[in-house]
Amino acid sequence: MFEFTGLRVLHQDMINKSEDRVVFPFEYNGKGFSCIFLVDVIPYRLYLTTLGTKPEVFELEIKKGYKVSSYLKDYNKLVAYLDFKYDPNHTFKPKDFFEVLNKKVPAEFSKRPKYTEVLNIAADVRKIEERDKIYFFGWYKNPAGRKVRPENLEKTKSAFGDEKAQVCSDKNISSCWTDVANSEDLTKLNEV
Repeated sequence: MFEFTGLRVLHQDMINKSEDRVVFPFEYNGKGFSCIFLVDVIPYRLYLTTLGTKPEVFELEIKKGYKVSSYLKDYNKLVAYLDFKYDPNHTFKPKDFFEVLNKKVPAEFSKRPKYTEVLNIAADVRKIEERDKIYFFGWYKNPAGRKVRPENLEKTKSAFGDEKAQVCSDKNISSCWTDVANSEDLTKLNEV
């Protein structure tokens, strides 16, 4: 397990500023990443998205104590993006990457990501229904005998956090989505 002490410091600043999501840039070996850190879902999530025309998304589940597994599911994709050449004297390990990232995590909150950005990124690694529909426009009370789908709950969780997803699960309510930006209606968000 690797401990992200940098995320601990950043999270404390987020608490002080009443923020539960933050986006920040990161560079490793001359390659850029956009990072999104979510603390309104348990375990916390850190998304690292590569830059370029075909971005790759890496998701780290940050467990209690700001710890993450030293195993990286998409290790080969990361190595390819970082454009490493074979070196018989050193094998690149996820821990190497994590150590540099940990030092580059900002100490202060700077910018909150839009929920649509989070959905676009989370859809690459999570089971989220209708990934092209990223604009929220309301809630739907499922009739007796029909349950809210797990993929809808994951979408709600990724967009708005555990609390809203739990209310939806408890009350059997689905979040409603569209691919038309002008149909977005965030005024309905607290009507759940």
